[in-house]
Amino acid sequence: MDIVVSYKDANGNSTEPLPHQEDYHLYTGWAKHHLLAGSLGTGKSEAMCMEAIHQCATYDNNLGLLGRKVLDAFKKSTLIQLLDVAGDFVLKHKAQDREIIFKNGSKIVYMALDDSRDSIQRIKSMNLGFFAFDQLEEVSEDTFMAAGGQLRRKGTMRVSFHTCNPSGHDWVWKRWKKEKEKNNAVKGGYRLIETKTWQEGADSPTSQEEVRVYSDNPYLPYDYIQFLLEMPQKWVNRYVYCGWDDFEGLVYSMWDRKKHLIPQFDIPKWWNRYIIYDYGYKNPSAILFAAVDDEGFIYVYDLIYKSETLIEELALLIDERLEGDCSYEFISDPSILRTERDGNSVADEWLDFGYDWNKANNDKKSGFDRVARYLSEDKNGYIKLKFFDIPQMQSLVDEIEKYKWKELKFGKDVKTTPEEPIKKDDHALDCIRYLVHEIEDSSEPTLEEEGWLPVFSPKKETSWMGT
Repeated sequence: MDIVVSYKDANGNSTEPLPHQEDYHLYTGWAKHHLLAGSLGTGKSEAMCMEAIHQCATYDNNLGLLGRKVLDAFKKSTLIQLLDVAGDFVLKHKAQDREIIFKNGSKIVYMALDDSRDSIQRIKSMNLGFFAFDQLEEVSEDTFMAAGGQLRRKGTMRVSFHTCNPSGHDWVWKRWKKEKEKNNAVKGGYRLIETKTWQEGADSPTSQEEVRVYSDNPYLPYDYIQFLLEMPQKWVNRYVYCGWDDFEGLVYSMWDRKKHLIPQFDIPKWWNRYIIYDYGYKNPSAILFAAVDDEGFIYVYDLIYKSETLIEELALLIDERLEGDCSYEFISDPSILRTERDGNSVADEWLDFGYDWNKANNDKKSGFDRVARYLSEDKNGYIKLKFFDIPQMQSLVDEIEKYKWKELKFGKDVKTTPEEPIKKDDHALDCIRYLVHEIEDSSEPTLEEEGWLPVFSPKKETSWMGT
């Protein structure tokens, strides 16, 4: 079957793809997962739709999954482009079933790519030849992995290809950008193509001729780019320059690897040491090791971060790290003290292995403020919370660099909620919060230290009076 599909210009005439779009379609043979990351107006979604049609046309009876986190956004943009590109190749569009059936028996299913159990289960029931997610940064890694596990359709390429706008050091950055050099040498790896609306450092355009020089899409109107460049700098870095170092919305935006990660050193045995525990089984258990010097500076020097690990195994890992002649305080997530149906608690299980955990202060709002203060430079340029730059610390670093505030919603029918982070991947960060609470609370003077002593009245009631 002869299928002719092509890129189209603003007038609907066939045109050649832009260089980065052409590169997107030129597989190198080793990569399984392809990402076109870029700025606004660079034709990312169009290229993804074109590749989806190519996969369906090249392999009869192929099955592809397309989608975006919010289905309505997919229908109003990506789906329109997809149907326009496919043209007469479409045999039937079953909108109610969200299926597009092609003349050679291939099919595309499209859906909302949320984190719901129903969505994940539906993906896991498919026998896919390819999948393509628009705005991948909006989609969870779990959803991506679920789809990747279904690439098993015989007689097809079994690949995935996606688009995204950079969104800081998230899971997309980690898989494609951070590991780019490594993955380029690994069969079955991740292939990244990046585009820019405008070259960073170039002056705002005053003519269409400049757009042909400094933009990856020479057809964009120069006044459109002028408008984009007038937006806030962080927004421009992400949506115009394709910058990945976007920390807007992070809970701890002051985080800086160069300042907070330090080389290992021998910790004096007389420093106060803390072992902080955040319980988990399916989710990771995090056990943090920290030392505090005489001036109250905190050094996090080790981390255990494991899923599906028994308490007996975790206890052995702690045993291996304990040093003689050192004094430790054991602080834990308060939930381990909760009595379960069998009448026991997680804390009771730890007692069997000789560990008695003290209950941590779990106040969140003040905890976020305190941790932020310890991570920030004081008036003298000192930072009171630092971390050893060792492989074990990577899970904590990943959490910090992905830990964002929830987006507040406004409107008369929307209830406003207190500002709080997205509750996900924060196990080691919870330990940090417990730790800083413990340091702060223990440094506060007691009533006796402030000069207040208990005085017992004849009624045997305790009152307090100054001395």
